[in-house]
Amino acid sequence: MAGEDGCVELFAVLGLTELEAQVYVFLLQHSPATGYRIAKSIGRSFPSTYKALATLESKGAILVADGSSRLSRAVPPDEFMDQLETRFREKRRLAVQAIRQLPRSPHDTRIYQLTSVDQVYERSRRMLAEAEERVLVELFPKPLEALRSPTQQTAARGVDVTARVYQSETLAGVRVIRSPYGSDTLGSFKSDWLAIFIDGRQFLLASLAKAGDAVLNAVWSANPTVARTLYDHANSDFHHYAFRSSLYAQDSVDELRAEYERLQKAFPPGGDLGFKDMLKGIGPDRLDDPATWRQP
Repeated sequence: MAGEDGCVELFAVLGLTELEAQVYVFLLQHSPATGYRIAKSIGRSFPSTYKALATLESKGAILVADGSSRLSRAVPPDEFMDQLETRFREKRRLAVQAIRQLPRSPHDTRIYQLTSVDQVYERSRRMLAEAEERVLVELFPKPLEALRSPTQQTAARGVDVTARVYQSETLAGVRVIRSPYGSDTLGSFKSDWLAIFIDGRQFLLASLAKAGDAVLNAVWSANPTVARTLYDHANSDFHHYAFRSSLYAQDSVDELRAEYERLQKAFPPGGDLGFKDMLKGIGPDRLDDPATWRQP
């Protein structure tokens, strides 16, 4: 009985009313059956049961035989859930289409707390999907595994993605910087850390419980001033650690200079969309050309 009740709850979550779910679960076990038998078996009134059967038929959950007996049979769960998924995707498409027609709200500069692990990862995926030019991510091993695929997909779209990691890792299309203090850092932290900086326009910082079941502290914001500042800090920090490893790999000052110039192009100061947005708002058109403001 406990299993049957659990199934009823699951189908109720998927969009059926409690009565519809009860009828459907009964028919999964006792098809075909008349409405009279169903109502008697589940302890519901005949009118409400017949109404639920009509609704289930319209939703594609049951088949009803012709004839006076009106025997009902449950559609197999996989088939029914495929129908639900198809309808959901269509409703989602229409909802997104309608929402895009609404006037945009004013730019939000607030800093928000994120309170669940699912919320942190879903927001992270959304940010990566919205990235246009440059992404910087810093990921401990568990967050890296959770975000490995969307990070690589972002790079595959042509976005410049750099990841600082704390173990030996390879990410397709992503510039990877391994922290020289990886094992010490992972050993001393009592939580899992992730930081994401998108185009100098938005950021997310999160500290998650090692068990992966709780958020210790997490914030997200699209505040342009804070986002640009944190991006610039991360960009400079990534540049430093990328060059630090080169200090032990180059044999001459000329080679070091060439490596520094290469990394300067990989981590250009002010080379983010958030900074360019600011320049467009405060300066003449010539400021849009990085060559006019970037220091040698």
